[in-house]
Amino acid sequence: MTRDVFLVLPGLVAHDDWPNRLRQRAFVGALAAGSESVAVGHAALCLVGVQGSPLDYKPQFWLPPGRQDRERTGVRQWRGSFDRDSDAMLVENIWVAKPITALTHVLGAVDREVAVSLFDSALNLQVINSAEFVRLVDLMHSRPGVRHVRQWNQLADRRADSPLESRARLECLDAGLAPNDLQRVVLDERGTFIGRFDMTWDLGGGRLLIIEMDGAHHRQNGTARRDSAKDNALRRLGHVVYHLGWEDLGTGELVRTVRVELQRAGRLAA
Repeated sequence: MTRDVFLVLPGLVAHDDWPNRLRQRAFVGALAAGSESVAVGHAALCLVGVQGSPLDYKPQFWLPPGRQDRERTGVRQWRGSFDRDSDAMLVENIWVAKPITALTHVLGAVDREVAVSLFDSALNLQVINSAEFVRLVDLMHSRPGVRHVRQWNQLADRRADSPLESRARLECLDAGLAPNDLQRVVLDERGTFIGRFDMTWDLGGGRLLIIEMDGAHHRQNGTARRDSAKDNALRRLGHVVYHLGWEDLGTGELVRTVRVELQRAGRLAA
């Protein structure tokens, strides 16, 4: 993995388990950087559970003055100023930058999709609060990318459960087809809970267009079977249900699906 660090059970984290692969990368970096280091940037965000970082990010770590050494394979040293007493916390015995600080480290070097995914996840997990999020632009005032951050933070939504959902929502927003609701709870005619669904649009007459963005976990542990039962219950109520995934992003399939169904219901001009 890197000097003096070996991955003993390489198959322990599944190839398509992106959140844990990102955390694994950060843990490996922390072992390589040493106990006096502080994870910053993407590594810090991954270690507190925030999702959305690029899968190929290179972990960065701050080292106290006098302890900085040559670069290690797979790990970068953070050369910026840092105050461990005020800007760091312990997570599983690893020093990490506080999430609001870690965000300022990365936002100048990521695109809109990554930034909004990170915002959504951090807010959803409540590792940053609304007051901190409002301060983010001020904290970025002297850093590259502050103009973009000022625009992108208006797009954040704490209800998004995953980067897949965040990116899907952005595609719909760009097409002028923003969902009416996120994480919508749907009940059957007896008031029994059917499920909570990623993105919904009103079709009129109490009917919904429901788009579920399915990651790899939907193909595991019987989830597909449970989804099928939910879909049957939804269709009996007259709702329209689609399941899309990562492979559909950037293809236009999501936007075409939403537009066709809204037009069919008379909610959008043809």
